[in-house]
Amino acid sequence: MPVGAEIEVFGVRDALKELGKMDKTLRFKAVSKIKGASAEMLSVARSTYPSNADLQDVMPGWSTKGRLGYDKKNVDKGVQVQVGGRSFGNSYAIVTIIQKNAGGALFDIAGLRNGSEGVGGTDRLGRNREDIQSEKFLKNLNAAYGQAQRGMWRKIKVIREMADKELMSALEEVAAQVNRKLVA
Repeated sequence: MPVGAEIEVFGVRDALKELGKMDKTLRFKAVSKIKGASAEMLSVARSTYPSNADLQDVMPGWSTKGRLGYDKKNVDKGVQVQVGGRSFGNSYAIVTIIQKNAGGALFDIAGLRNGSEGVGGTDRLGRNREDIQSEKFLKNLNAAYGQAQRGMWRKIKVIREMADKELMSALEEVAAQVNRKLVA
């Protein structure tokens, strides 16, 4: 029978909120410390995206320019840490790793919902976009890199394990700073 361990931390959201009311610079330092503890997780997430040359071999028409262009340097910049996030019931995300680059997000989740169907028609510039173009794009992407959630989601177990270890030490340091501030 597999054994699992889960770490639950209570009050981080409220502590950061109160810290912001008491001392904004201390809250900024606390958020920076939490983000700093996430550096190794970011490098693992960034390593899941292919280089420009690898992608151009499989998807020769995908440009490195434009809003939806795939450029590894920009995709890596787009993988960022956000302190906070949505709450689910009693749970609250302390750290969220997000992809802010449109090309990286397209690589990551293209075809997630109803991926076999294209949208076709004309775009806002009047260019004809046939369903076959979307289908071909997804077919090539899926053949080379697998189904949707190709990027950082493939390493989510490793990232979560790292988060448990690194973030707990950062949170303990933040809690110590808050307690010193409250006592003083």
